[in-house]
Amino acid sequence: MYDYKSGKGSIINILTTKTDVKKSNCIPKDEKNFNLSNAFLTDVGSIFIDIKKSSILFDTKDEKLARLMRAFTSEIITIFQSFNKYRQIGIRGDCVYAIYEVQNVSDLLEIFNIAKVSNTFMKMFNKILKNYGYENIMAGIGLGFDKELIIKSGRKGTGVTDKIWIGKAVVDASNLSSIANRDGVNPIAMSETFYNKISPNRIFSQYKNKIKFSKNYYHCDIKDVAFEKWIDNGMKG
Repeated sequence: MYDYKSGKGSIINILTTKTDVKKSNCIPKDEKNFNLSNAFLTDVGSIFIDIKKSSILFDTKDEKLARLMRAFTSEIITIFQSFNKYRQIGIRGDCVYAIYEVQNVSDLLEIFNIAKVSNTFMKMFNKILKNYGYENIMAGIGLGFDKELIIKSGRKGTGVTDKIWIGKAVVDASNLSSIANRDGVNPIAMSETFYNKISPNRIFSQYKNKIKFSKNYYHCDIKDVAFEKWIDNGMKG
């Protein structure tokens, strides 16, 4: 049973203990840099990929669904890992996400490229699903960027700890993945902060005429040219 009297003391102890907030231009790779009394403030980029209409998809809990979800999540994680500045990759129900260290605009452009490749992957994935008698699925891709406060939280001595990302990068990416690819919104949606950071870049300028603005976010249906061409040519080799 929960010891609420001890709990009161724990809360007061945490609220009155100094937290050392360090401004940093990178997210520490070594977990030893994080403890239960410090925090890091640094730039973070995030991508979330959310399966649409998953409540319907998950109605049939069978072997085929297990195979589909395993194939989807494993390949999306592989795509996420292609950019080695990831600091956390995870799965939340029907959503796969990655959080990246961002030191300059080129890092955000790489995250955008991951979104582009992931969007193209969905075209390949659905073709393969159809060939093997599965129903097609749709996914929304959300991108966020912000300066995040990163803390390690949990209960000392329990072995249950994790990092908490406090800021709009993760929240925006998560929310936009839910909005993307439904009600007329394109499959890739990015926050204003993310778009405004990369839009002045010369490399990104080639995509501007393909991007729409809606309310407080930008969205597009951009794919990797070589990848899509390979798919259209029959995925041979």
